[in-house]
Amino acid sequence: MSSWRKFFLSLAALLVSFLIAVAFIVNGVLSRAPDVSKKSPYGHYLIESVPASSILTPRDSVYLRFTDLNDPGHVYRTPLFSDVSLDMTADESEDAVSVVFITLDKKSKEFTLALSNPRKHWMDLFISNTPYEILEN
Repeated sequence: MSSWRKFFLSLAALLVSFLIAVAFIVNGVLSRAPDVSKKSPYGHYLIESVPASSILTPRDSVYLRFTDLNDPGHVYRTPLFSDVSLDMTADESEDAVSVVFITLDKKSKEFTLALSNPRKHWMDLFISNTPYEILEN
């Protein structure tokens, strides 16, 4: 076997190992138990704050998981943000369910985030399963 072929096989094995490790970490973050959980005021949604710190994310990272209690198969996740920005005071109307600075539009199923210090993270591609807009301060 030529040295180039060994090199490329080693590189491919390293890349596959890295991808498997990332998949395990993402799966672990997505299946974590929440540290705070509450029902929306009308009782239609379960709003959970899930810690997302890992070897690939900052220590203060969290995301919110909104579960439609009328259809528990529908779970909406925000992108990652700092737990410093989190206030779990919930509000609900006919059109939206929200906590302070974060709103889920019930019709469009889109989040609006008005965080004071938003930060983008590449793991948002895997964590957030819902379209979102980050408002400028």
